[in-house]
Amino acid sequence: MAFLSAEHISKRYPGVRALDDVSVDFERGSVHALMGENGAGKSTLGKIIAGVTTPDEGTIKIEGQEVRPTDPRIAQQLGIAIVHQELAFCPNLSVAENLQLGTLPSVSGFVNRLKLRERARALMGEIGADIDVDTPVAQLTTGQEQMIQIATAVGTNARVIIFDEPTSSLSVNESEQLFSLIQRLKER
Repeated sequence: MAFLSAEHISKRYPGVRALDDVSVDFERGSVHALMGENGAGKSTLGKIIAGVTTPDEGTIKIEGQEVRPTDPRIAQQLGIAIVHQELAFCPNLSVAENLQLGTLPSVSGFVNRLKLRERARALMGEIGADIDVDTPVAQLTTGQEQMIQIATAVGTNARVIIFDEPTSSLSVNESEQLFSLIQRLKER
C-alpha cells in the first residue's frame, strides 16, 4: 500500500482544465519529481495535496485512509508541508520570527525570545543554512528566503514535504545543500 495516494484528481479553473483524472502513489521514504511544461498542473497537484486548493474531484489517502486537507493547517496536522515557489514573509520580522509564525514560544503571553532564537538556530542547523536568525527577512537574498521557507517546512516534522520548483531561486551551492537535505529527510 502506498504511503500517500492522490486518486482521480481533477481541477478546473475558468477556461482551463489544470488536472484531469490524475492518480499517483508515493511510497514512504521516496523522492519524486513531477516534470512537465508550464501549465501542466504540477503545482496544482502539489497545492491540492498540501491543502492550498481543493480538487473538483478525487481523493487523497494517507496509508489507505482518505483525508481531506481542505486548508494548509489541516494538511500540516496530517503531516504534509509545502515549500511554495512564491515566497511570502513578513519582511520586517526576523528570520527567527518568520520561521515560527503561528507557533511563537511564549510565557504568560509574552514571546520567549531566547527559546525563539534557539529553535530557529536549530532549524537552520538542521537544513545546513548559515543565516543569522536575528536578521530581518527584508535583508536576505531570494535564495536565503527560500532556505527559510524550507526550514519552516522541516520544522513542522512533516511526513511529506512538497517542493514547488525549489531550486528556481537558489545558487548552485544552495541547490546542492537542498539535495543533500532532501536525501537526509528521505532517511528519517
